Amino acid sequence: MDIEKNDDTMKEILIEDQKENGTGRKKKSCLTRVLIFSIFLLIIFLGFIFIQQYLLNLEAEAIVRAARTATAMDKAAEEMMDETTETQEQNDPLPTETPTPTPTEDPLIVRTATVSAQLTDVAAFQQTITPEP
Repeated sequence: MDIEKNDDTMKEILIEDQKENGTGRKKKSCLTRVLIFSIFLLIIFLGFIFIQQYLLNLEAEAIVRAARTATAMDKAAEEMMDETTETQEQNDPLPTETPTPTPTEDPLIVRTATVSAQLTDVAAFQQTITPEP
């Protein structure tokens, strides 16, 4: 009798476990999966837009800085030339030769001006609109 009681008890326990395991696990509905997937896609899309805006901002800043550097070097050369002509006019009322601005001693400034002028030309070229064939 004890063995039969134990068998019945074991069967009851197994049946209860199966019921608890079967009803305890809920399946996610299709709507929930679609909602999670759409939110995930939205986050990826907004991240892509944010990164593109950041890169465009960097490019615009580089164009502006290159233009400022190129024009700053031109202004500095003009000012230097104006100062030399003013001093020569005061010393010599009839200059025989137009003075040329002396090159800068720092090669980094020359390199920076060259690169900035090249970047400005590239940026201007990229912004040109070509007529359609």
